[in-house]
Amino acid sequence: MESHISPGPLGLYVHIPFCLTRCPYCAFFSLPFSRERFEHYLKILNQEKELYRSMIDRPLRSVYFGGGTPSLMSASQINAILQDMPFEDDAEISLEINPIQVNPQYITELKSTPINRLSLGIQSLNDEDLKWLQRRHKAADIAPRIKLLRDGGFSNISLDYIYGLPNSSLESVRTTLEQMIELEPDHLSSYLLEIYDDSPIVKFRNQIPQDEVLADQYEMICSMLEAAGLRQYEVSNFAREGCQSKHNLLYWKRNDYLAWGAGASGYFQGQKYQNPADLELYEEGVLAHRIFPGAIENTLEDDEWDYTMMRLRLIEGLNFAEYRMRYGRDFGREQAIRKLADSGVLIADTKGIRISPKGLFISNYIISELL
Repeated sequence: MESHISPGPLGLYVHIPFCLTRCPYCAFFSLPFSRERFEHYLKILNQEKELYRSMIDRPLRSVYFGGGTPSLMSASQINAILQDMPFEDDAEISLEINPIQVNPQYITELKSTPINRLSLGIQSLNDEDLKWLQRRHKAADIAPRIKLLRDGGFSNISLDYIYGLPNSSLESVRTTLEQMIELEPDHLSSYLLEIYDDSPIVKFRNQIPQDEVLADQYEMICSMLEAAGLRQYEVSNFAREGCQSKHNLLYWKRNDYLAWGAGASGYFQGQKYQNPADLELYEEGVLAHRIFPGAIENTLEDDEWDYTMMRLRLIEGLNFAEYRMRYGRDFGREQAIRKLADSGVLIADTKGIRISPKGLFISNYIISELL
């Protein structure tokens, strides 16, 4: 990368790898909750914070507490992590929260922290789907709990939704989306179910709808959310004006973000790194004062690949002038661009390229063709 480019915004991801119960579709590092292990983990996490304090050379644009279940933290535990950190004036501080933990007392406690954005793992508003996903809440629980959050002063609420469940139909997706829209979220992330080889639900893989059905489900999700005022700004993400996730935009625009906690992955000043997805190895590294564990310096080719992939996930796409400023040369690939544009899955003009609505469902294929 060109060394004269000034550093952009900085974010922080904090991983809390404990859950009351593990969801069978989840691929993130997580462990059964134990209060003793949990409290010890947070002690180590705060020690890791001290290792990186001098690396925070800019005010933070965003902090994202993910998991696992980060809402297992108390307000005082959240405040201990965020204490003495520099923030931009309008920094976004997000917390993933399990709907079963939404109650008046916890909401009141959260208001004593800098948390200003909540992401609820709803996944569905169909009780049969929730049972299959092994979620502990019921569909009827969600509306009153969102009201509690609104009444408690939280004005930026995101919902997670999983589509493409076994034997799901267009009609079942439509019904769930209508119910989610009625909840008036500020942001919605819609993810296609992925069943991994070592997943406990792998036996259901042959019940997943065919690709043509999944594509129709995705197209309907996009059109329904757009009509409801949730504009698509990334392949899987939709938001009301001004409510796009600042943290995720850091990822997609290839800006720096530090990562703390076992299993957390970061990107800082051209290098990728990842903490061990193992509590003992993670603690050993922190106590040995290791920073940026396993760091790999991005080659120019690696960075170009990552930048192109991330930019094309965004609806705004890749800007040629911005690319030229970053890499000192033109994007090129005229033949691949022409082929994809002729097939209707890519939109190209003199300013740049972006994936067309028709191509979004097969975005991975389109990106691989370009790269």
